[in-house]
Amino acid sequence: MSGDALCVGVCMIDWDSGVCLGCGRTADEINGVPVAPPPAALQADDKPVPLPANVAAQVGEGSD
Repeated sequence: MSGDALCVGVCMIDWDSGVCLGCGRTADEINGVPVAPPPAALQADDKPVPLPANVAAQVGEGSD
């Protein structure tokens, strides 16, 4: 899996916290630092993956 697979198409860096509000990655992670793939349990499950905690704290969890 490439790092681009984590992108959700909402690229907006919050420069105060240093993370993208879409995917929760730092600018360094977006620009090529390898990111570990999600655990196999998340890949096999059809349920949506929750937002990273730092993103959820800023924008909320959303709805089901």
